[in-house]
Amino acid sequence: MTARIELTMCARPTPDAHAPRSVIDDWQLLAQIVEVSGDAIFSEDMAGSITSWNAAAERVYGRAAADMLGRSTSELLPDETARQLSSVHDMALSGRRVDRFDTWHLRPDGRHIAVSLTVSPLRDTAGAMAGLATSVQDVTDRVRLSAELEDAHRTLEKQHVLLTRSNRDLEQFAYVASHDLSEPLRAMTGFVQLLEKRYAPLLDERGTGYIAHVVDGAARMRTLIEDLLEYSRFLLTDTASGRVDTAAAARRVVTVLGLTGVEVGVLPDVWLDEASVHAVLHNLVGNAAKFRRPERASRVVVSGSREDGSVVLRVDDDGIGVSPEHRDRIFRMFTRLHVREAYAGTGIGLAIVQQIAERAGGRAWVEESDLGGARFCITLPAVPDQVVLP
Repeated sequence: MTARIELTMCARPTPDAHAPRSVIDDWQLLAQIVEVSGDAIFSEDMAGSITSWNAAAERVYGRAAADMLGRSTSELLPDETARQLSSVHDMALSGRRVDRFDTWHLRPDGRHIAVSLTVSPLRDTAGAMAGLATSVQDVTDRVRLSAELEDAHRTLEKQHVLLTRSNRDLEQFAYVASHDLSEPLRAMTGFVQLLEKRYAPLLDERGTGYIAHVVDGAARMRTLIEDLLEYSRFLLTDTASGRVDTAAAARRVVTVLGLTGVEVGVLPDVWLDEASVHAVLHNLVGNAAKFRRPERASRVVVSGSREDGSVVLRVDDDGIGVSPEHRDRIFRMFTRLHVREAYAGTGIGLAIVQQIAERAGGRAWVEESDLGGARFCITLPAVPDQVVLP
């Protein structure tokens, strides 16, 4: 019985002069296939003694065939998987094939290796159970990579939770702080103005100048707080999206800002909320008109196109432009490229534009305009094709 198992797995039979040549060739071919297989293949008899051991098994387990023949397959099993493998063997000995069973085996140096086993019953010429044949794939690298990916995924999940919590706390802080700062600022401004009104005759020019500085500083602080509130609003709120008439929104912005010299072209509708679209256009059009060349009236052109499922809005101007070295940092909060006396502002408007773009899955950037100034661009979601437009 044992001899037949060895013959089946990898042993080379003694030529029989009376055997058909094709039969001998088939046994030789089978033995060669087993020997050159990339999978470790070994067989065992009914007592669990190893009867064949191919070259791949030598590589996977680090044990030579001469050392393994006649030894028990239990030497391959770590204590923690011995009982598990016993049930697999019992299943195979009952005549059922076990496919791709993942477990752990043991090397002589004590190192565990992850393996995927296929265990098949072997039968003699009479059809009786004669032993088992086991095909083994070493999947240690795959298991290690899977474990590393799982660890990385858990780490990313923890970081995501922490980042979400941090962002929520920061957003709430900005919102509450802005509200809490507004009240004492209003009181301070009111009392300073009251002081100026009632005691102006008692103040000299220097005293009046001091009051003017306080009032101006309070006004600038109030503008900054209002802009922070606006920025916080787009961080904290998650408004449902819908179809927005971008051209109509742009015309409303021009009217609100009281601007002239602004051309609004044919703009594709976007799939967002009205407040976000208004904020984007208000800041971009307002900036384009503000940063004009002092020697002439500004010209602003609002255009747009649909590209790859998104709408690209462009606001071109013939103003002072933005030099290439400042184009990345200009969208950061509180970034100002000019002194306040030349161009007023808090440096939050473009940060709001970028915040809206990122929340909508788009981006905002600036480049040189054909008009000679700057071209500010933003990508926003287009109206989905499946939406039935009125």
